[in-house]
Amino acid sequence: MTAVRIPTPAAVRLFSARLAPVHVVQAAADADRAEEWLSIPCLPFRPAQMATRERVLAQWHRADKTLAASPLRPEQATEVLS
Repeated sequence: MTAVRIPTPAAVRLFSARLAPVHVVQAAADADRAEEWLSIPCLPFRPAQMATRERVLAQWHRADKTLAASPLRPEQATEVLS
């Protein structure tokens, strides 16, 4: 069974980006770009394609490590206005 990724709406991404540190927002963008590139089917691989794929995988792993190390909620409490 494969997991299907549901795209996050732009408004939600912008709202969460305001509350997250800059390096976390950058890591999320890097992970999204890497996942898009890795989802493109291209077989058989040439050596140049394999090198590019390895670089993209390394970028995705760095971004995933940053996202895993960051808390899901901001450190400061936010006020809800209703």
